[in-house]
This record gives sequence, C-alpha cells and structure tokens, in this order.
Amino acid sequence: MVKRFLSLVLVFAFTLSFGTAMAGPNMNPGKWEITTETEMVGMPMSVPPVTHVQCITEEDLVPQSKEASNECQVTDVKEDGDTVSWKIKCSGQGGQMDGTGTITYSGDTMEGVMDMVIKSAGMTVKNKISGRRIGPCDKP
Repeated sequence: MVKRFLSLVLVFAFTLSFGTAMAGPNMNPGKWEITTETEMVGMPMSVPPVTHVQCITEEDLVPQSKEASNECQVTDVKEDGDTVSWKIKCSGQGGQMDGTGTITYSGDTMEGVMDMVIKSAGMTVKNKISGRRIGPCDKP
C-alpha cells in the first residue's frame, strides 16, 4: 500500500513539474507598451528612450517594433523559465548589426537587455528594455 502511494506521488510530482516546464514564461498575452533605452558604448551622446506598442503572444515573445521587424531577423528563440533569449541580425542603411537579447517576464511587466554590434563601425549598442501590459490586443 505504501509502495503504491509513493509511486502515485512520484508520478504526480513528475507530471506537475513537466507541465510547469512546458507552460512557458509568466507572461500575460496582450498589448504591451515597450520602452527601449539605447546606449552607444564609447559615445558621449544621449539617445532619448523610444516607446512602441506591440501585441505579444505566447507564439511571439520577442519585443520588437514594426520598423525593426522589417529590417531584422530574429532566430534561436529559447525559453528558460520566465526568461526568453534570442539572436538578431539586422540590415539597413546603418549597415549590418548582429546581436543577442534576453527578456524576463513577470506577468504584466518585463525587463531585459539587447546588445548589438554594428559590424562596419565596430561599435557596440546596448539596449535596456522595459515594458508593461496595457490591455488586450486589437482585433485584426
């Protein structure tokens, strides 16, 4: 009897932990207001923060403005608990940029970073990302 009870407890614990691991980050899907603060490493100039609104879903967890999504390719998206990481490659008027990013979700808020290198200039760009859910996504 005790052996059977322990077996059931182990099966339940495994199922619970597997279900939690497959659940994805603690992110409430919807319309998010996302602010990016940019620092050009080694440059004294100040870049004002940029804010955009994006519909974030469980299938599309990477924060990215519409303008960036036209010029940038996001790859290698991985989830680890509440943190999402990715690689990004952009091409445009400023030349090719490669980078990596991570964002950690906490229900209705997010915090993260994205570091990029402008290859032609050998310059590093550091972005601090923060966001908050502001409501449901607009219907198409």
